[in-house]
Amino acid sequence: MLVANVMSTNPVLEEKFREVGGKRPYVQNLFGRIARIYDPMNRLMSFGFDRQWRAFAARYLALGTGEVGLDLGAGTADLSIAVIRRSGPGTHIIGMDITPEMLERGRAKVSRLGLQDRIELRIGDAEQIDLPDNSVDGCCSAFTVRNLTDIRQGFREMLRVVKPGGRVVCLEISHPPGKIFGSLFHFYFYQLAPLFGTIIGKAFEEYNYLPNSLTTFPNAPALKTIMEEVGWSDVRFYRLTGGIVAVHVGTKKIDRALVAH
Repeated sequence: MLVANVMSTNPVLEEKFREVGGKRPYVQNLFGRIARIYDPMNRLMSFGFDRQWRAFAARYLALGTGEVGLDLGAGTADLSIAVIRRSGPGTHIIGMDITPEMLERGRAKVSRLGLQDRIELRIGDAEQIDLPDNSVDGCCSAFTVRNLTDIRQGFREMLRVVKPGGRVVCLEISHPPGKIFGSLFHFYFYQLAPLFGTIIGKAFEEYNYLPNSLTTFPNAPALKTIMEEVGWSDVRFYRLTGGIVAVHVGTKKIDRALVAH
């Protein structure tokens, strides 16, 4: 039943997607328009918790010395930076995003911090990752999976490019399980967030998309099931800040038969 809900649609958004030729171009254009206010709006809407959420996700990726990680939907590079700060020396991150305006902001930030030799930001699609099989040591994303056209395809691609034994870490807005807290979150996310977007960034449609995109997004147990169905193992999730967000962690199985040979 939970997984069936993943396939349901939001009529309002579906109409908007059709008008521009699909969800991907809609999302790309939307984030291009809000790139200039994306970081301050994140701080405001999360009351500053977004930094803690990314730090938590970065710790679970746990890249070792000299390893290479992949950050999908890297945007302004906050998660890439968090991973580098919590990983061993010589660690590198490839950050991919479909929105050039977001990456431009990210590159400026990375350069300011002197991390341009460790973080490479490039145009890339999470559903068609332009990397060879088994080419990165771990993969992460923050507030990206909800924007994919096909969630399963995204997790399949992540599985393809991660080396056996490597991890995927997904930080995403979720559905708080408690009735009282869930109701408060619903009011804030669906009523106040679009208002903030309108007042601060003159971006009502953009910040109206965000809560609407959650309507048909699977809850934490259902997302765990999807990850398992496409092949990730040892999948678990952690609800943060009352379940406002969830961090899902999975591991790519090591083929023992190949190791033996």
